[in-house]
Amino acid sequence: MNSGLSAGLDTNAEDETASETSSGTPVAAETARLVTGELKTLFQQSSHYLVGLIGGLALGFVSFPIFTRAFSVADYGLIDFAQKILLLLTATSKCGMQNSALRFFDGDAFAKDSGAAQRYYSSMLFSVTATGAIVTFLFVAVLHLVPESMVSGPMVAVLVFTSALIVLRSMQSMLWSFLRIEERTKLYNVLSFVIRGGTIAAVCLLIPLTGPTVKTYFTGTMGVEFAVVLAVTVPLFRRGLLHLKGLDFDLCRAGFVFGVPLVIQELAGIVLDTGDRGLVQYYLGGEALGLYSVAYGLSTYVNSLLIAPLSLAILPIYLRIWNTRGREATIVFLSLGLDLFLMAAVGLFVIASVTAQDAVIVLASPKYRGAETLIPTLVAGLLIYTTYIFLNAGLVIEKRTKVFGGVLLCAAVLNIALNCLLLPRIGLQAAALATLLSYGLCTVLLSIYSFKVLPLNVEWLALARYLCAGGITWALVVHVHFHLLWVNLLAKPSTAVLVYAALLYVLDRRVREFAKQLPTRLGIQPSAASGIKGIK
Repeated sequence: MNSGLSAGLDTNAEDETASETSSGTPVAAETARLVTGELKTLFQQSSHYLVGLIGGLALGFVSFPIFTRAFSVADYGLIDFAQKILLLLTATSKCGMQNSALRFFDGDAFAKDSGAAQRYYSSMLFSVTATGAIVTFLFVAVLHLVPESMVSGPMVAVLVFTSALIVLRSMQSMLWSFLRIEERTKLYNVLSFVIRGGTIAAVCLLIPLTGPTVKTYFTGTMGVEFAVVLAVTVPLFRRGLLHLKGLDFDLCRAGFVFGVPLVIQELAGIVLDTGDRGLVQYYLGGEALGLYSVAYGLSTYVNSLLIAPLSLAILPIYLRIWNTRGREATIVFLSLGLDLFLMAAVGLFVIASVTAQDAVIVLASPKYRGAETLIPTLVAGLLIYTTYIFLNAGLVIEKRTKVFGGVLLCAAVLNIALNCLLLPRIGLQAAALATLLSYGLCTVLLSIYSFKVLPLNVEWLALARYLCAGGITWALVVHVHFHLLWVNLLAKPSTAVLVYAALLYVLDRRVREFAKQLPTRLGIQPSAASGIKGIK
């Protein structure tokens, strides 16, 4: 859908720039051609990342129905909550050193000087291992001091048991940075896949032996992640890249100075994304936390289809346009990209809304019934937040990333405040509503600050057309019902896509232009002899 729409934009750009060229502005024509070409590059590279993402999501769809059925609602919520706490602590323990690893790598120098390479690898990995160990020790100590009225005994036991993952995941983040730096992308993807798949297999093997408990889940997780970290670390020792004598304290200090300021942004984003879990547990209990975790998990799957490939692909593209073609071309590229994203986002929201109930029952189980009412609100909030990929560009270009961290912090504070205010009054729906409003605030503030640096052109009329098409699609598809839930889960999204695309064809000129060009772009041409279309 995305690549096709860029092709449709190609025709419009040519139409528009032709008139501009004739009026004496060939620069505008060149800019438009550049932008459409870069949009195609963005969609192509995003599709490459999407292949790996789909593999991970496929494993998620395998594990999700297994774990939601194997564990109780309360235990599933506890697992999710513990994972979020570990995420927060791991981000703290890394101290931004994974970013420093990217900043201080010098492949040419390391190829000539093995000692410099050893200092780099040893300093980066050992320093993040040490900070991970320190954070783990302090976390366990604090858990033993916190009164049970604040954190229940079972929760303390689970968090102490899983605290070893803080060190493992801190090391893992650095090892993953090494793989990216060395451009070993295949190994990077394989290992990511192995961790996901291995965890599913290990937990499933342990459940018959130790029972479906929270500790069973984290035992399997720790075993697999330890094995992967060991498998990646040992070759570094064999290559002579890791040794205690290679530890360079000046390099460690420089890494911390560079990385620590970036931690604030990362932590603010994590608090914004996960802060409501603890409040749901506190105000509404474990059962409600389990329902919310399932709803949020399904919503995240939907959002990941857009955010992961886009976020990986778009940054180097718009930085290249900025450096080579300047401000105007960057604005045009990002504006068109944002417009296409909004078109796709409205369609995804409609699909999530009409399939929420069937998805919860089929993928989770009937015991999570009620979670479906949260999904539309959560998906809307997550999709709104994803626009930061485009809106944040000005701040990235001007190296004002601290502003983004401050915006995330404000949104996180609002999220927590709304949860404290509304959870006791309106129940679980308050958490979803707080997520939507806080992400909305984040988007508004980010637009205000970023547009001062790099103002994007938002096509409000086009957005109105997308929303109109989405509303009509929802009204038509929501009434489609079959007796089999699996059929519903397959038929509703397919029907929604067809109806939404048809309505966009009627309402949006660019879609019509793309449809006219589609046969040519697929390599289909009319046969001169027979009039029958043939393949090139």
